[in-house]
Amino acid sequence: MERSISEAYIRRCHKRLIELGAPLEDWFCENVYDEEDASFTCELCDCDKVRYVHVMRNLNYLGTISVGCICAGVMEGDILAAQEREREARNRAQRRKNFVSKGWTALANGVQVRSYHGTVCKIMVSKYNKQQYGVLYQGRWCWNYHQNPINSFAQAATAAFYAYEKEHANA
Repeated sequence: MERSISEAYIRRCHKRLIELGAPLEDWFCENVYDEEDASFTCELCDCDKVRYVHVMRNLNYLGTISVGCICAGVMEGDILAAQEREREARNRAQRRKNFVSKGWTALANGVQVRSYHGTVCKIMVSKYNKQQYGVLYQGRWCWNYHQNPINSFAQAATAAFYAYEKEHANA
């Protein structure tokens, strides 16, 4: 699935890096995240429909530059590595979507359960605040995700997915 990148496109990316006072070489990807509504604008080529954002870092540049897949490949000099990261991000997004929407069973006590990578995941509504949800993780109930209260089943399932996905990846 390798795309051919034109020399003109590469020159345009390099020109933008120079305008930013950034180096042309030695970039690496620090993170890839899913901008689900594909509304992110690439900081290098100004494409305004980026869904999977590659956060690029260089030890000789203060800060990061967030870009789409092709610009990430240009920056690091390896389009195949950028495409592989994007493929992994797409797969993770599909796994998250399936995790949130499929396989949950309601128990008599109101707890929703499902299995994921051999682990039983549990979600429940708070007894004290019917608009707050908790996720059972590592033996205790967690009511916040990224320091914010979990206010819906979908948020709870998403938080559980990322927690268990990270745990599974580290196993």
